[in-house]
Amino acid sequence: MTKQEYLVLYDYGTGGAWAYILAESPDQIAERYPQLEIVAEPPDWLTGDEERLLRERMTIDIDDSANRFLAALSQQRGH
Repeated sequence: MTKQEYLVLYDYGTGGAWAYILAESPDQIAERYPQLEIVAEPPDWLTGDEERLLRERMTIDIDDSANRFLAALSQQRGH
């Protein structure tokens, strides 16, 4: 199955971390990282330069076990 890009939000209470996750489906993301909210419609502030920077800095393949963001989420869940 081909991976697609999904916008996700990790809400840590006092703020949030946004990323694009490359995955086969939203279900794959929810199963591996239930802490992430899959966002169907980008927020109003995510336009132009903000979106470009987010894509450059935080586009992560779901299978990238060396990624610090995903590793932190896994550690949080005790995996």
